[in-house]
Amino acid sequence: MNRFSSLKQPRREPEAAGAPLHLVWAAIAGLIIPVLILVFGIIAVLVDEGTGLNQSPVRLGTHLAVPLPAAFLAQGKVVQLFSLVFASLLIAMVFCMAVWLHRRSADRRARRVIKMLHTRTLKQSLRRAEVEGAAAQRERARLIIGRHLPEVGRGLSLWYRSIPRSVLMLIGCVTLALLVNVWLAILAVISGVALWRLYAKLRNPDWLELSRFEIPQIRDRLIGLIGDAPMMARLQAGGLADQAYQAELEALDRRIAGDDARRGRLWPLMMMAGGIAIGVMLLGLGLNTLQGEQGLSLPSALVLGLALTGAALAAARLSELNRQLRRSSKACESVYLYLQPNSEVSPSEQRVGLGGLRDCVTMEDVSLQDSSGKPILKDLSLSLRPKSLVAFLGTEDVSTRALLELLMGFGRPHRGKVQIDGISLLDVHPQALAKNVMWIGPDGPLWDGTLRENLMAGVDRSVDNRDMVETLERLGIYERITRLPDGLETMIEPGANLGSTDDSDSLGTDLRYAVGIARAMLHRPPIVLAKEPPAPTEHVNEDPCLNALRDLADAGSLVVVLPHRLKTLRSCDRVMLLNGPNLVGEGRHTELLNSSDLYRHLNYLLFNPYRHRSPS
Repeated sequence: MNRFSSLKQPRREPEAAGAPLHLVWAAIAGLIIPVLILVFGIIAVLVDEGTGLNQSPVRLGTHLAVPLPAAFLAQGKVVQLFSLVFASLLIAMVFCMAVWLHRRSADRRARRVIKMLHTRTLKQSLRRAEVEGAAAQRERARLIIGRHLPEVGRGLSLWYRSIPRSVLMLIGCVTLALLVNVWLAILAVISGVALWRLYAKLRNPDWLELSRFEIPQIRDRLIGLIGDAPMMARLQAGGLADQAYQAELEALDRRIAGDDARRGRLWPLMMMAGGIAIGVMLLGLGLNTLQGEQGLSLPSALVLGLALTGAALAAARLSELNRQLRRSSKACESVYLYLQPNSEVSPSEQRVGLGGLRDCVTMEDVSLQDSSGKPILKDLSLSLRPKSLVAFLGTEDVSTRALLELLMGFGRPHRGKVQIDGISLLDVHPQALAKNVMWIGPDGPLWDGTLRENLMAGVDRSVDNRDMVETLERLGIYERITRLPDGLETMIEPGANLGSTDDSDSLGTDLRYAVGIARAMLHRPPIVLAKEPPAPTEHVNEDPCLNALRDLADAGSLVVVLPHRLKTLRSCDRVMLLNGPNLVGEGRHTELLNSSDLYRHLNYLLFNPYRHRSPS
């Protein structure tokens, strides 16, 4: 694959526009270095001759002659020196300004593209969630936003900073060196390429990558053997542990010795090769200088050296870009592979509305699996009716969470179907589903806005202030809200504690969860899905949030909860028990305690307050 075309997809996005001005600054920054080198060469000629410049052009090499204006030649040598130094400073200032503007333009274009890709990731996650489930999108988003997009951003920024600026600088400096002396320039380029290839071969990045992977693996195995050695000794197999440990230790020593040997001979060989290259260059320079009038003067040698240095710096920047693109190309492929349109998602315009829940929600032989084919739900059949409080409890959180996500329209079963009053969930319009199904999480969820706006979100019936106050009082949070700086008009943020008063530490997850319950009570949707926050450490006699969920169920809603409290299980009309992807039991809490060993075991693991206490 051509690595320099790996970022063509993000570079072709509309957000990457702005190329004309960007190219202007790139051309100025790239081509001004050879101009500055010529000025330095003219200053060197002026200093070398000592009598001032009185003829034009000034010869700086075999094929390089710089014409000078007559007005400049008419000036004294001191004025000429000041003029040239002033010109070099002015050119350097223009160079710095061009580099700054070019860098700012490159970073701005890269940020615009990455911002756009973040937005498209959100939109694509919403589409893919209908097929793959919301939990899978969270893991994909963590990988894309946490790893891939930063790599794409670094690659884009470096690309815009290097192309075409470094290319123009490389071409300009090499051309300048060739004009000074063709054979010396070619010899220097060949020597530089040979040194770089030798360094790359001696460094051997594949070996380093293998070492960075294998050495930690060997050390982990050594740690495991130390942990297993006492048990193996009890089994009278301690000798086997010693042998395995010594074998791994020898492998570790060989790997470290190999790394040390490679690093130990790298720089001596490079210094020897560099000395040979410098010797060849000095030999060529000396032979050229000893040729008399055709020889290379000191100012010409300075121009040649500066031009080759500029070419080396430009080549180093392009090499850095090449290494970055090696990482960014894979990240870019992963991002755009995720952003590809998914033909499995049916257009929303072809879906129907939903007028509440009258009969039941049914699942018939539903099987769901992740992208690797691992089953999440397997041959699951159940029926959920309104006016009931149901709990999902399982050995794996991903299965119970996926079961709730199916009711929200996220995830497309590999087999089977989910229906609401006989209508397939896949045929229901997402907006209609959002009006009939409400999610309550441990964090509310809450978003930027006032507390009142969060409470009223999704409420399509008239609610006066008295109803809101009564609901908050039933949940026992109205008094705490009134202690906030602006009461119901307090601005909140999703990731911060509510309020800034002295007792703000108590206004955390429990209050956010209660606000989510209050929103459901004001809205009264046909289906309520809730995930409880962890139970408080202290014993609480009353649970207003659980009482509110019970009231919602008694009023006609289907309430499904992922429990974190034993009291919730005791209050539920039904508990659905899952062992991995399989539904293995259902019934009331007391019935399952009597009939299921797995249920008793889960209750002990999750709700026994004494399980972590050490014996006295």
